[in-house]
Amino acid sequence: MTQQAPYIEQIRDTTEYLAPPDWRQATKVVDTFLTDGDFIKRLEARRLDPTDITTTGYADTLSFYGEDYCTVNQLEGLLDQSQADQIKLLSNAPLFLHNLNEIAYCEKLRKSYRFSQAEGHYYQGLKLYAVWYNQLLANYAYSNPGGTMSDLNTALVQQSATIFPGNEDVATCAVAMATRGARTEAVARHLFDLAGIEYTPGTLEEDLQGGDFIVMYKGHRVKVDIKSSLHQIAQLRGGYAQISREHINYAIKELACNQGRKRQFVVVLYGGFTDADLGDSLGMQLPQEAAQQHAESLAWQLRRALEELWS
Repeated sequence: MTQQAPYIEQIRDTTEYLAPPDWRQATKVVDTFLTDGDFIKRLEARRLDPTDITTTGYADTLSFYGEDYCTVNQLEGLLDQSQADQIKLLSNAPLFLHNLNEIAYCEKLRKSYRFSQAEGHYYQGLKLYAVWYNQLLANYAYSNPGGTMSDLNTALVQQSATIFPGNEDVATCAVAMATRGARTEAVARHLFDLAGIEYTPGTLEEDLQGGDFIVMYKGHRVKVDIKSSLHQIAQLRGGYAQISREHINYAIKELACNQGRKRQFVVVLYGGFTDADLGDSLGMQLPQEAAQQHAESLAWQLRRALEELWS
């Protein structure tokens, strides 16, 4: 007989009811995972208590279960990409929050002692997973520019609130920060498209080094890190004076590398748009002419940066 989880059953209707309409079906699917016999068997195989829903192991199992569900149902033509992305985002939200907590803990430890090789690999794995989730968020925002930030944030927080054992305010803040960064990247991609800039999204490893996008210039793969404000650019340039004087929205950042390895750089680029330009939308809700002006300005800043880097 399959063991049930009464507490989880109790919260399902509440979670589904609170989910935004566009996310209700995906929320319902992920909620059914929690009492599915196969999911509970996976928990038991890992010696996890199905009623103890706030552990990292529980969140990790839910992540894999959601991935497997999407793979099978997409192969059978039962899910489109947007639905699959919603299910993956929801089923990974609790693990993402656990992951952020663990990253913060590891970074605190790093200040007091040097990691062993095993600890370094573990920490790197945490960072790569966080990058993967952020890429999933950015891809969803890029593919669904008509969606809203409020619906995205609400869906992710409501899904993870009962599984992530932290303060809901902490979860809300972490989700909002991640979705804001993802939207910035998604809107920049739309502007690159408008400007005719050829690019590819960075790999997980490249993104971890700041390469949201990769552009080719004079045969070089150049990492481009899109920012939602000028703050980090001003820091890299030693203040806002040069930015204001020369109307520069970019900076060149050199990556730390081991001795003997080729020097690597990242173009840190301000997208040129603000939250006021976007409102609650996942995409830029501006007239075509204004969006084109943003795109051309971004392309001009990128060209200046590439010329400075490879002059």
